[in-house]
Amino acid sequence: MLADLRVVTSEHLRLLDDRMPGLVTDLLITGSIALDDYRPGMSDIDFVAVMGAEPTPEQLAILPELHQQLPKGPNYDGIYLTSAQLIHPPVSAPQILAGDFDPAKSGGQLTPVTRLELSRYAIAIRGRRPAINVDLDVLREWLRGNLSGYWTKWTLNAGEHLRGLPPAEPIEQYLIIWGVLGPGRLRYTLATGDIISKTGAGRYTAEHYPAWRDLCERAVRARAGEPMAFTAADGVAMTELMQAVIDG
Repeated sequence: MLADLRVVTSEHLRLLDDRMPGLVTDLLITGSIALDDYRPGMSDIDFVAVMGAEPTPEQLAILPELHQQLPKGPNYDGIYLTSAQLIHPPVSAPQILAGDFDPAKSGGQLTPVTRLELSRYAIAIRGRRPAINVDLDVLREWLRGNLSGYWTKWTLNAGEHLRGLPPAEPIEQYLIIWGVLGPGRLRYTLATGDIISKTGAGRYTAEHYPAWRDLCERAVRARAGEPMAFTAADGVAMTELMQAVIDG
C-alpha cells in the first residue's frame, strides 16, 4: 500500500506543479488508507486536492489529461475543492471515479461524511489536515437519506434478483462484501458521530445484529483476501440483514 500511495501521489503532485504551478496547496488521503483498512487488489486510493482558487476552464481541461498520465495501479479516486469549499461545499466539483473525470460532478465525495473524515482522519501528503466543523444534524440527515434512498433501492433490487436464483447457485463475493459491510458504516456513524472502516463496520454489524453474525464474519474474511464461497441463499440473507440495518 505505501508503495502504491507514494508512487501515485508523488507523480500526481509533480504533474500538477509542472502543468499548473500553485493550483493545489494540499493533497489529502481519505478512505481505507486513512482508516487503516487498505486491502491490496480490492481497495481504492481516495484523495482530496485542495486548491488556492477555483480552476480556470483551461486548467479544468488539463486535469483529465493529467490523470491519464498517472501510473497504473489501484483506482485513484478523488475531488478538487478550494479551501473555502471545504467549509461551504459547492453543489458540484471536479471529481474522478474509476478513471472517469467529471469537471462538475454532484454527489460522489461531496458529502458530510467526507468532511467528517477529512477533519478527523485525513493523511496529509502535502499541507495539513483541515479544521472543519461538521454540523452533526446535517450529517445525520444525510445518513438517513442515504439509507432510505440509495441503500433501500439497492437492497430491493438485489433481493429481487437473488430470490430468483437457485439457493445453492454461487454468487460473486463482492456483492456480499458491499451489501454486508456498507449500511453498517452509516448506522455506526448515526450512533456515534464518528467514522468506521468497512472491516470495522462488519464487526459492528455482527455485534448489533447477531442473527447474521456468521455472514458478517465471512464478509470480513473475504474482504481481507481469504477465499470465500457465497451462494444465492447467502445473498438473500444479506438483503434481510441490510433491511434490518436500514430500519435500525
